[in-house]
Amino acid sequence: MSINIYDTIQIEDFHAHSFVPNEIIVSYAIDNGDTINLNLSVLNQFPGKLLMHIFVRQLANEPGGQWSSELIKLKNMDFCKTLESLRNLTLEEVQGESVLPQTFLISCPLKPGFYYVKDGRFQIKLLPIQIPNGRYLVQFELIQVYEEVIKLLSCRIKCKKFVPIDVTNQTTKFTWSDEEEEKVMQKTPTKSTNETGISEDDEEQIQEDEPGEEE
Repeated sequence: MSINIYDTIQIEDFHAHSFVPNEIIVSYAIDNGDTINLNLSVLNQFPGKLLMHIFVRQLANEPGGQWSSELIKLKNMDFCKTLESLRNLTLEEVQGESVLPQTFLISCPLKPGFYYVKDGRFQIKLLPIQIPNGRYLVQFELIQVYEEVIKLLSCRIKCKKFVPIDVTNQTTKFTWSDEEEEKVMQKTPTKSTNETGISEDDEEQIQEDEPGEEE
């Protein structure tokens, strides 16, 4: 099945980093500006609760521009519940094929093993919300809460979405139900320390690296 340039998010810059390099090793390569090859070696088991932050900013249309605007700011989302929701979503073109590659992280707890994505692309029709054409900065952070709060991984993607008006209708075959969108994208409500296991001091520690207005 061929995918044209208007079906996928174009990647301008990609960076993934492990904060525990003796326990998680990450490597990656970007091909043709839209294809990701990502390898993740997990050497130890990670008990406790796994949380994630997701930040999205819209950038100026021209690289180097100073304007930016915050679009999404999701904190302390349950990583395992999000994986479960994504695993239940399937691709229209392949019967029974999940949007999550079977070779990558698909369940919890996070166990030792080798996980990878080969020739992965961000297809526009899989986006859970409608976003306008433009350039974006996306940051993902994975945090472990077990006796203490530890930041495990971060990933920053600078990307571009461009869909000409005359092909827009060709990229909207996949839709999320309201229930699925709520499971994946709804911001986790504010919780007490007893529910999340994160004190106010620890929350300040894991929020200090939120993305700025980098271009």
